[in-house]
Amino acid sequence: MIILEDRICPGDINRRKHLKKILGITAIFIVFILYSLQDVFLPKNNIPNELPSDDSKLLQVASIDPKEELLKLGLSIKDPVKIFDPRIGKERLLYGRFLHITDIHPDRLYKEGSSIDYVCHGKEPSKKRDYAPKFGKAMAGCDSPVDLMDHTLRWIGEHLKDKIDFVIWTGDNIRHDNDRKNPRTEFQIFEMNEIVAGKFQALFGNQNTEDPRDFDVDIIPSLGNNDVFPHNLFAMGPTLQTRELYRIWSNFVPQEQKRIFSRSASFLTEVIPGKLAVLSINTLYLFKANPLVDNCNSRKQPGYQSLIWLGYILDEIRARGMKVWLSGHVPPIEKNFDSSCFHKFTLWTYEYRDIIIGGLYGHMNMDHFIPVDGKKARKALTRQVEESHKFGQDEEDQFDELFLQSADAASEVHLMGASPVGKETYMKSVRKTIYQKIHDKLEEIVDNIEIGKKRKKKKTTKPKTLDELSERYSIVNIGGSIVPTFNPGFRVWEYNITGLEQGTQIQQFKPWNEFFEDLEKKLQTEFLDEVAIEGVESNKVRRPDKTIPKKKPESIPLGPAYEPQLFSPTKFVQYFADLKEINDEYYGKTDSGNDNSKAAKEAFKFQVEYTSEDKPYPMESLLVKDFLKLASDLTQDNKLWEIFKERAFISSGYDEDKNG
Repeated sequence: MIILEDRICPGDINRRKHLKKILGITAIFIVFILYSLQDVFLPKNNIPNELPSDDSKLLQVASIDPKEELLKLGLSIKDPVKIFDPRIGKERLLYGRFLHITDIHPDRLYKEGSSIDYVCHGKEPSKKRDYAPKFGKAMAGCDSPVDLMDHTLRWIGEHLKDKIDFVIWTGDNIRHDNDRKNPRTEFQIFEMNEIVAGKFQALFGNQNTEDPRDFDVDIIPSLGNNDVFPHNLFAMGPTLQTRELYRIWSNFVPQEQKRIFSRSASFLTEVIPGKLAVLSINTLYLFKANPLVDNCNSRKQPGYQSLIWLGYILDEIRARGMKVWLSGHVPPIEKNFDSSCFHKFTLWTYEYRDIIIGGLYGHMNMDHFIPVDGKKARKALTRQVEESHKFGQDEEDQFDELFLQSADAASEVHLMGASPVGKETYMKSVRKTIYQKIHDKLEEIVDNIEIGKKRKKKKTTKPKTLDELSERYSIVNIGGSIVPTFNPGFRVWEYNITGLEQGTQIQQFKPWNEFFEDLEKKLQTEFLDEVAIEGVESNKVRRPDKTIPKKKPESIPLGPAYEPQLFSPTKFVQYFADLKEINDEYYGKTDSGNDNSKAAKEAFKFQVEYTSEDKPYPMESLLVKDFLKLASDLTQDNKLWEIFKERAFISSGYDEDKNG
């Protein structure tokens, strides 16, 4: 046998590299062609963009007294304010209200009358209790019937559309991937997201113009962990998914942010030009269940780069004298975020408490709030830096452990689907750890006041008043969902618009398109530099971590979350759909011979579950200190806690021992 010696000359290496490059380009081209032709070979969707209505023009309702309707809806009676909107070149009315809606999870495979035990996907039920009703069943574990989505949007159009200024819509617009016989595909995810976006466009768009970007009510969507393929896993862009997402949301995302969006899937919308903005933050880059997220310390991590973007945006909003709501899908709490991502994100909300009003999120399907401590976050980050210096730890050292942790978290979310698993245990932990700590701090304030009366010279670094304590916190508001993990629910927030009179002068700044052009260059240069520097193994120099914000200048006053002022939240109204009542009424009407469509429209309704002003724990306002006082009260009164918990579970009667 003759053994030939392997010899590779430089020319061979170059040819192989060239061949790999050609094959790579060819593969990308083939994928692009297949994706472009999928409409030809795959079945068309049978879900219309229009909502159920007797009229193709959306949702005209019988005229009733406006004040009477507002009272019926639990909303405050107040006069709208007329402003000039330079984006559309005309005047418009502001009502001082907006809608937060989340986690619709429409499931086109849902089949009325099928087995709940088999996620309502067509198998015959084994018993009466196993029957999947028309509008879905709370706590059953199935996703939303398309009818539930359509009639929810119809009801909003009939009752709320002409009373709100904008919509914050925080993701998850397709069924869970919990049916092994019908696994989701990337195409199905894109398709359903496009269908749902089309319904929002049809509902809130201006019907009197051909401009698809002209809305009666602005829409700010954000990306859910189930809106990507595979679920939870989302890489830094530009990728096929970020480009496709921009195509679907192109009417919602300002055009000047297209290139930055293709990288980050995050964006800013001015809802009141020059005054108020909403940030749509892609929380998947901070989410511990995303296997591609290890931490927010390494400069190559998507979370690190996302926080750099956030810092530039917040700086610009502050420079313009504007205020901002933060929004996203996954709530920024310790349960959900990697610790470095959680502490850094919390610190940004703390150091920009002069402009940030609050944060609105979804994902958890429960109506509740979590106060997060900014001072504690800075201490944790300082300790983390000191320890990494002490032990010479590199951010990449913990990769394997973090990857396994994220994989476990992703598996947990995957298996749960829409079922309410361990929700009562979670709420007990919130009460025992988070709320109890706040109560203890409030008790310390009382003790400090008593000590101060006796020993006036005694000094303490602890907060001396409720206002001082509240300044260190920001509130993470987590919304109930449309998907019937519990009963479907959503919330309307009211905010102060006093002082927004017609003719209010907007200070002149660099146009947004120029700002984002400059920002794109800064980000590109910054991350190219990071790669170049990290590629050099020798002479590693520790540089300032730009994802840790500077302290807020003391001369800057507190914002709308802490002191009553323009844009401070004043009240909220929580709505819910009692699915048992709705389904019973629907089947009662159809059994009596009524037309199915008419019966559905008459039976389906949302009602006021409660407002922030309702007993037994009415809130004077919705400042941070009001939430802290409520958190404290909830630890001391068991009856109060039971009512709060029932509202968290959207009046569904959830019992963990019975329902999981």
